[in-house]
Amino acid sequence: MYCPAHFQLDDEKIIFQLIQQYSFAHLVSCRNGVLEINQIPFLLDTSQRCLYAHVAKSNSHWKMLEKADDLKVCFSGPDAYISPNWFSHSQGVPTWNFVSVQITGKATLMDETQLLQLLIDLSAKHEANLKNPWTIEKLQSKKLDAMLKAIVGFKVSIDAIDAKAKLSQNHPPEEVQRLIAGLQQQNSHDATQVAEWMNRFL
Repeated sequence: MYCPAHFQLDDEKIIFQLIQQYSFAHLVSCRNGVLEINQIPFLLDTSQRCLYAHVAKSNSHWKMLEKADDLKVCFSGPDAYISPNWFSHSQGVPTWNFVSVQITGKATLMDETQLLQLLIDLSAKHEANLKNPWTIEKLQSKKLDAMLKAIVGFKVSIDAIDAKAKLSQNHPPEEVQRLIAGLQQQNSHDATQVAEWMNRFL
């Protein structure tokens, strides 16, 4: 990942928070020159320093994971356009602010017991804020068995982290405040989130 020093994000606490919040990521692997990319939700385990996920068994990507020459999981946080009109001077240029994390690691396939626990944990995470959370116990055993046979779970070790927060840190604080104000005036959820991240770094 190209990352100028002033955009480098090294705080693992912030990085892991971003992964947990924006957990739908690109799984990228290369094997013998063949590149495979899929988007799937991941579950972060900070204590074991790894990521968990699953794909459909009919998705051949899983067959190359353990033997991949290179493997990355790419998380994208909020992003938003920055208008030159928001600067206090006339020499601003159009740009884009964003936050992203790339994890490099090795993949290991799960057994059925581990896969079942992953499904329980994933659904618990994403159902937590719903009024009537769904749980896997609501599935009939026949349906659950069929589902487990139709998917493949895997773990990705967190061997290296590259994280970038391009949030206008290369501008004076008063200019950053103007950019934040410009973003807050947009009717956009992403713009609002980028403004929040900029405030956090400011």
